Amino acid sequence: MHAANGYLIDQFLQSTTNQRDDEYGGSLENRARLLLQVVDALVEVWGAGRVGVHIAPRADAHDMGDANPLETFGYVMQQLSQRQIAFVFSREYQAEDSISPQLRQQFTGAWIANENLTPESAKQLLASGEADAVSFGKAYIANPDLLERLEKNLSLNELNPETIYAKGALGYTDYPALAENTLEA
Repeated sequence: MHAANGYLIDQFLQSTTNQRDDEYGGSLENRARLLLQVVDALVEVWGAGRVGVHIAPRADAHDMGDANPLETFGYVMQQLSQRQIAFVFSREYQAEDSISPQLRQQFTGAWIANENLTPESAKQLLASGEADAVSFGKAYIANPDLLERLEKNLSLNELNPETIYAKGALGYTDYPALAENTLEA
């Protein structure tokens, strides 16, 4: 379930955007109500082991924000743990003020880390147990053979952010793969 990046469920969850005065606004429990009701419905249909939730605890997408993100997302992690969902996918880059390490400690399922990871930082997160899995979004756009490059410890193509939402192949399917680089050499 996508509950990040300013999508509807994220808007309900975070205090800056949720200005409601009904049972879905105000208190933390009320703001988390929609997210938890949707999770409960998904668990009822597919079972907890097949449900995951995508969060962005840094609240840095669009106009998102929360007065106390550690408290808000910590509460959500506790509730998701009680429901025994399969995983949480956390989009939060690593920095001094990152809260994902604390959130990870409050969640009992698998933790997938994402955002601005390098091969080295991804390996460190896995080795330290701060993540059970890692994912690459932008790096994968620029590297159609990302897995092979990571396995062989090869350099990555640089992403051109100006072409991410371009029409056609430019910036979408025109990044060179390893085989193309080998043929050109």
